[in-house]
Amino acid sequence: MYQINRPIENFKWEFLEGPFGKAIYVIAVEETSITTTKIVGIQCAIPIELISSKGKVVLTAKSEDTLVDPAYRGQKIFERMYALLFDECRKAGVQYLWGFTPAQKAFERIGFEIPFKAEQALLVFNPLKAYHYLTGLNAQNTSVDKLKILGLCMLSWIKGFKRHFISLRNNDLREALIQKKNDFFQTCYGDHDYFTLNETDEYMKWRIDQNPFQNSYSSFQLHKNETLAIDAILNVREDVAYLEQIFSCQNETAPIIASLAAKATKKNVSLIRALCFSTNQELVLQGDQLTKAGFTYLKRGSYFVWKSLNTSIHISPNRLLLNRLFTQGNN
Repeated sequence: MYQINRPIENFKWEFLEGPFGKAIYVIAVEETSITTTKIVGIQCAIPIELISSKGKVVLTAKSEDTLVDPAYRGQKIFERMYALLFDECRKAGVQYLWGFTPAQKAFERIGFEIPFKAEQALLVFNPLKAYHYLTGLNAQNTSVDKLKILGLCMLSWIKGFKRHFISLRNNDLREALIQKKNDFFQTCYGDHDYFTLNETDEYMKWRIDQNPFQNSYSSFQLHKNETLAIDAILNVREDVAYLEQIFSCQNETAPIIASLAAKATKKNVSLIRALCFSTNQELVLQGDQLTKAGFTYLKRGSYFVWKSLNTSIHISPNRLLLNRLFTQGNN
């Protein structure tokens, strides 16, 4: 349907080799086809554990691979696939199903909440290279779209100069192994009732080390008086860097964000991006600190969808500390 190649190894990694179990994968088949098995719809749920800042673990699943052949739309295939998926998720003990999508109305029709939209922030280092990268993400960009993207790149480049006036004085920034994130998450947010990914060693090995999408992850930690204060994950790809995740025991994170941006520039990328949200106090604070560090903040992104499959366990989606690790890292 998308005219792109997905190697079988990538499929196995994403749907069969996850640390919390294989994906529940639903397909719709054309029953009148006799000579071949003609697949006309696909939908799946990847088991993902969430953990609270107080240590409670809940099994959820991430909705992925939603697609119906255009020739078969209008036959309730989307709804029928999800009805089966809901049943199978309940049997597997999945408490919540969630994901990101541009299709707001379709998901609302089948009972998903749409509590908020994702947002984004970017910091451009090379306006021309960043322009070519961003316009290349969507082949359907019009001339007006491209002009707006060029203006955004120039604006972000100019605003980004403020990062040069932020420094990490009297602090100790170190590169560290990507491990024990749960411990630090609970140390920072133990007084709150936040949930985030259950970043076990098995999860981080799968999501970080075995990720097939040409990502290069590094973990950086800020210490004050030998005590860990901020932990961040930076991802550097060929043309772009991503600020994947920040956990912080202090409100002021702009200096370390500026420092991470400086590390990204040494890798010759054209820009650094962050997936953002403004649904709770901590995420609003992170957005403010990104702006302070020179990022341009945009309230544009996909819808976040959320569905409870077990009413005995209540988690408000506004208590999630979301970040880019909630995605599969494939774009």
